[in-house]
Amino acid sequence: MDEILKHGVFWINGNLTVINSGLLILLLAVGAILSLIIFYLAWQNLTTRTWLPILCFVGFLIPLIVHGDGNILKSLIIGYIFIIVGASVSVQALRFL
Repeated sequence: MDEILKHGVFWINGNLTVINSGLLILLLAVGAILSLIIFYLAWQNLTTRTWLPILCFVGFLIPLIVHGDGNILKSLIIGYIFIIVGASVSVQALRFL
């Protein structure tokens, strides 16, 4: 109980200022590339032309570029919020067009 009170519930060991996981960096890079491909494919058709996949692209880049106050978890959370909102809105926009 003392460890939970000392570090909090979501304590992660290691350096919280950088992304050390190669798999996470690979997933973020692949997601950014896929969102650019989706943007390119949607932009080619006049009926599905939308800027919304760029919101996902920004969400994938936020954890890789912005570190804020030094805590990488905050930038990951903000990036994933951008990804979820951008993906859900762009899917809805592309589906109804």
